[in-house]
Amino acid sequence: MGKSRTFFFDGLGVSSGVAIGPAHVVDHGGATVDHYLIGASETEAEIERFQAGVAAARLEIEELGRAVTKHLDAQQASIFDAHVQLLEDPLLIERTIAGIRDDHRNAEFVFWSVTQEIGDRLKQLDDAYFSERSHDLYDVARRVIKFLRDSKNPEGESIPPGSIVVAAELGPSETAHFHRSHIAAFVTDSGGPTSHMAIMAKALSLPAVVGLDFVTHYVRTGDRLIVDGTAGKVILNPTKEQVQFYEERYEELLRARERLSQISDLPAVTLDGVRVALEANVEFANELELIVKLGAEGIGLYRTEYFFIDRRTLPTEEEQEVAYRQVLQAMDDRPVVFRTLDVGGDKMAGSIPTPPESNPFLGLRALRLCLAYPDLFRCQIRPMIRAAAGRVLRILLPMISGAEEIQQARRLIEEVYESLEASGHPMPKSILIGAMIEIPSAAIQAEVLAREVDFFSIGTNDLVQYTLAVDRVNKLVGHLYHDTHPAVLRLIAQVVEAGRRHDKPVAVCGEMAGNPPTALLLAGLGIRTLSMSPTLIGPVKKALRSVEMARLENLAARLLHLPTATQVREELEDFYSALSLDSSTPAF
Repeated sequence: MGKSRTFFFDGLGVSSGVAIGPAHVVDHGGATVDHYLIGASETEAEIERFQAGVAAARLEIEELGRAVTKHLDAQQASIFDAHVQLLEDPLLIERTIAGIRDDHRNAEFVFWSVTQEIGDRLKQLDDAYFSERSHDLYDVARRVIKFLRDSKNPEGESIPPGSIVVAAELGPSETAHFHRSHIAAFVTDSGGPTSHMAIMAKALSLPAVVGLDFVTHYVRTGDRLIVDGTAGKVILNPTKEQVQFYEERYEELLRARERLSQISDLPAVTLDGVRVALEANVEFANELELIVKLGAEGIGLYRTEYFFIDRRTLPTEEEQEVAYRQVLQAMDDRPVVFRTLDVGGDKMAGSIPTPPESNPFLGLRALRLCLAYPDLFRCQIRPMIRAAAGRVLRILLPMISGAEEIQQARRLIEEVYESLEASGHPMPKSILIGAMIEIPSAAIQAEVLAREVDFFSIGTNDLVQYTLAVDRVNKLVGHLYHDTHPAVLRLIAQVVEAGRRHDKPVAVCGEMAGNPPTALLLAGLGIRTLSMSPTLIGPVKKALRSVEMARLENLAARLLHLPTATQVREELEDFYSALSLDSSTPAF
């Protein structure tokens, strides 16, 4: 066999580091299924496997319907009654069984083929009702196929240790099933610096490269890859010389991280004595042991939605209470900010029924969803309050667009508080309610919102996206996504000023906080709390300890008056480069 050809791919590095290892190509699209022949002696066993998958899907749908009836309303639960009826449809089930028996092909392939045929017929009827039934049909089919895949791989996505995950794209629902300790790096066709996968890679301190277009067309499971998350490069079938070079680079990065660990116990204080609190964004329970070691002074953003994403039914209040209490106890007296449920956009929760939307980023997501279904909100607030008995509870409300939403949420929180207090349950010392500033209307109205909340937390990922009208994971317009855009900087400055006038703390928990150059700019704008992926605390701390706050304030004042994002970035790069920090503190 001849030597495999070496291929080079250039993308966007969204999490720094180097990894060398075998590829593990993932396909969770649902529309692409395994296709293979089965022997005549295996036919009945394959039919039984199909029937077991249907039964498991039906059980899941029934459980989901009961949970929705309990936490939301019966009208929403009726959706799942229709899905159960589909799984009893002879046309769908009996034709699949006949296809397996007659064609001697695997259950997934036959079932999906029958589904597509029926779905196409429904669409051709050109009737809104039948078109909606086709959506239900495909949703049910994906559930069945999920269980058929699980029957061959019962422990979820089996990834050999040291694997580099390669996929067209990866969202929360896909990554929820990974054995994360086995992953060495991530590579995807699409995505951007603020995609879920990029954020997760940083949290796990794993290199990641996105925006590689058709890398999945070239890479096969088992192929050897080099991933350079700092430079945004991927090498398929590398030469011995390339492997040696990147092995040496890997060792250099390990030494750089060791140097950063030496300042983990030191505060982030500028040369002229101004302190900036560095906190951690957390979504995985296994991060709790690391964040204090890495120098986090608290949790500035605890993403509670992953309770709802990585499961098939709604979590119980008891489950949530145990987890929230664990977080509070692990952090001792350090502050913890719990963001309430933030699903929608690229974070869809299988346990929560939401209607299909043409633009979910502008739809029923985050606090909007919770206000539409108050019981869903209450079932999250109750365990938070119970878990925080004797402590300060900080609740962050996402996707705020105006004061009325805060007022509605406050009423619901007060209602739950009064009910628990009347029952004699031990209560928190106090409850602080914050607004997440992600929508331009909230930033513009910060002066009004400051009277409604106890603190602000700016989510720069969405603030940039909504201010510039740029889908942050759309490669066609990704070049227009600039966190240094003057409009974004002025909105941040406006929020900081409103917080200062009303004595309300303002933090930043978006990706800008974890990037050393933009972290310096945020400090210069007046931000005194930055929350980021835990592994980025060291580089940001090193940068802050290398400069005077007076210089940062002068820099920010100058950059605010520049006309373009490019000019802001260039001046910020020049300023950062002049600090002469080593490669352990990456720029942009």
